[in-house]
Amino acid sequence: MVRSLPAPFLRILVPGSLALTVLAGTAAAERLTVRFPSLDAARTGIAGELYRPDKAGRHAAVVMMHGCSGPYTKSGRTQKNWAAWFERLSGWGYVVLAVDAFNPRGFRSMCARSQRPLDELDDRPFDAYGALAWLARQPYVRPDRIALVGWSNGAMATLSAMDGRAPARFAAAAHRFRAAAAFYPGCTRIAGRGWRPHAPVLVLVGLADDWTWPKPCIALVESARAAGAAAEIEAYAGAYHAFDHPDLKLRTRTARNAAWRSRPERTVHIGANPAARAAAIRRLAAFLALTLAD
Repeated sequence: MVRSLPAPFLRILVPGSLALTVLAGTAAAERLTVRFPSLDAARTGIAGELYRPDKAGRHAAVVMMHGCSGPYTKSGRTQKNWAAWFERLSGWGYVVLAVDAFNPRGFRSMCARSQRPLDELDDRPFDAYGALAWLARQPYVRPDRIALVGWSNGAMATLSAMDGRAPARFAAAAHRFRAAAAFYPGCTRIAGRGWRPHAPVLVLVGLADDWTWPKPCIALVESARAAGAAAEIEAYAGAYHAFDHPDLKLRTRTARNAAWRSRPERTVHIGANPAARAAAIRRLAAFLALTLAD
């Protein structure tokens, strides 16, 4: 059982008590494929899908970091949850850059791989900062109003990218993210690194998640807040991994990761929780509106 802690550090929300209203995005945001270099040593060419508002002037922006299943299905279609969030964020008026870290490197997914070709804490943040640097150069983007949002494996990369030492570590001295949100990250590894975010971070987890456990994230945020960092966490009772998916029925899947030394293969649950999803949408909308405002 998760112990109760005072707001705003932790809010435990019971889905049954929540309204099911959802903030809608645009019907179909126009996407452009763009390419930019990662800031890794090889300056790997990365692809991304871009939305820019059809309005004059400079706008706040959001960089999206996908999970271990990648942004596309085997048939090449955009993953349903990835597409839903792209539409939602663009509907809120942000420039959106959804980063594809996998396909430019020759693979589509790595959830079922025990030996993963990219490390979420030490490799993927280079891509996030590459996206930030590219966006900051665009005449329609406010370079001081760019947020980072990640899911699962991409949420772990998000937390790593937001550490106070991260900009220098990931070759990004010129720019920093204004804020970040992380959906159901795994927090065990990063907890041992003395994580202290340099800007506001919101973590959103499901208390029933058996893939990326919520308790280490609660402890991580508590530790960061005790050190004076601007970090918050929302925990949704009864919600599993991928609780924000539009309509994924609860099911099990096999996940592999050599970093799980005691049990490198697990059977885990994933599935949508409509009430938790609606609450998370509202919470993220309010968080971005506050942190990206003038």
